[in-house]
Amino acid sequence: MEPENNSSQGGGENENNDTPRRDFLSKIFIVLGLGLGYGLLAVEGLFFILPKRKKLPTLKIYAGRLHQFKIGTIKTVYDLEGSEIMVKRDKTDLKAFSSVCPHLGCRVHWEKEKNRFFCPCHGGVFTTDGVAIAGPPKDAGQRLKEIPIEVDEVSQIVYIEVRKPKRRAG
Repeated sequence: MEPENNSSQGGGENENNDTPRRDFLSKIFIVLGLGLGYGLLAVEGLFFILPKRKKLPTLKIYAGRLHQFKIGTIKTVYDLEGSEIMVKRDKTDLKAFSSVCPHLGCRVHWEKEKNRFFCPCHGGVFTTDGVAIAGPPKDAGQRLKEIPIEVDEVSQIVYIEVRKPKRRAG
């Protein structure tokens, strides 16, 4: 006589049911592991191919002593490439603006009698805070680029942060 297949002899029926579940779970984990591995490889590959955006190197340059910037006036200083930077002093602080119009790159100048920055190329008008109030820059919602400026409290020296000039071959 043949022995009966009894569940008390090792539970053969449960082992057969567990095997397909284990195979399914192992395949799921293999697919997830491969997907994560290849995904990480793809991301690292993109970082290798695409260059990092570097912050342009800057320098702090001497702009003068605080007493040289009279309250309510605009003083022009120059960066290392010869571009004008317009420094405004009011009762509370100093602000510096690029003289390049954000619309087409024309040169903006200060009109003392009208208390405004003006771009003669297209009639752009800017407030003393660099906000466009007339002309194409106003229509585009543009403003003058503000240049970082700081005052050393001890020495009262004014520094402007400018882009480091590129070295020229030759």
